[in-house]
Amino acid sequence: MLKKLIFSAILLAAGLAGQGERALAQSGGQFQITQSVRSNGGGTMQNGQYKIDSTIGQSLAGVTMAKLGYSVANGFWSSGAAAVVPANRARFDFDGDGKADSAVFRPSDHTWYIHRSTLGLVQNSFGLANDKLAPADFDGDGKTDIAVYRDNTWYWLKSSDNAFQAQQFGIPEDLPTPANFDGDGKDDIAVFRPSTGDWHILNSANGSYTGLHFGLTGDKPVAADYDADGKADVAVYRPSEGNWYVLRSTQGFTSAHFGVAEDKPITGDFDGDAKADLAVFRPSEGNWYVLRSTQGFLGLHFGISIDTPVAGDYDGDGKFDIAIYRHSEGNWYRLNSSNGQMQSVHFGLQADKPIPGAYVR
Repeated sequence: MLKKLIFSAILLAAGLAGQGERALAQSGGQFQITQSVRSNGGGTMQNGQYKIDSTIGQSLAGVTMAKLGYSVANGFWSSGAAAVVPANRARFDFDGDGKADSAVFRPSDHTWYIHRSTLGLVQNSFGLANDKLAPADFDGDGKTDIAVYRDNTWYWLKSSDNAFQAQQFGIPEDLPTPANFDGDGKDDIAVFRPSTGDWHILNSANGSYTGLHFGLTGDKPVAADYDADGKADVAVYRPSEGNWYVLRSTQGFTSAHFGVAEDKPITGDFDGDAKADLAVFRPSEGNWYVLRSTQGFLGLHFGISIDTPVAGDYDGDGKFDIAIYRHSEGNWYRLNSSNGQMQSVHFGLQADKPIPGAYVR
């Protein structure tokens, strides 16, 4: 029986070698199954992502899910098949467990203090007091790298090997806006220039440069993946109008009126459909307003005027949690999307800069 199974598997593998395009497809940085390798294989859709139910192979064959991405463990391939980088990784996740971490930068001692949800507390002296924080996953290992932008230069530590990196790109007035614009699984060095409304992007996939005029003076950059194609989209929030303008990499231009002048725009996926939602925090009210792309409008009172919004997926369910950092207390408060429970933790001082709030402007 075992020989028969092995022989059948070899024949199947040979057939797939000639028709590989029928089994798997790669599109826009997301892993897509177009045909299963066995009659009862395949999968189902979960939170806008494909969940594999079964595969063929040895006892250790198959896949594991992590952060709504897949890793093929073993099978009838010489090197254990393939690993797939998730299209929507958790932001501000310094230990790669799929959960955002509470973290602060302390200007007084130039130190990053990170309370990792799995690996515990770590601190690292990196940067100067007036640096612009620019945390992102520049090496594509699923972990956020410590990074700063100073004048016209980027400095970061690769989490994969702790190697120091530096790159000149931009001018002092620029706002660092790193994101995965080319869909290669790595965040790209990118800046938005407020004085001109221009975007400048250094693509990590091939080192090419992209320049684009999209915005006006006074706009706030809100780059994120709004069409779920695995690529970040160029986007701005215009406070003077309360309007969002988005140039989606697959579905083209769109705009929406959602907010008022005082609002702080937030980028994140609050309903788990792999698309970034329009969201704002209104300091004068302590209110959050979210226009979820699948589940619709959400309004919630959570915070006070002096708080910094620090939304992120802290519970690892694939959805951003509403969260704030209260400087006067050094406390974090969040509302878990997985169970609706509020959690708080004391981690920081009044003058600290919360890392998950680095791109809230």
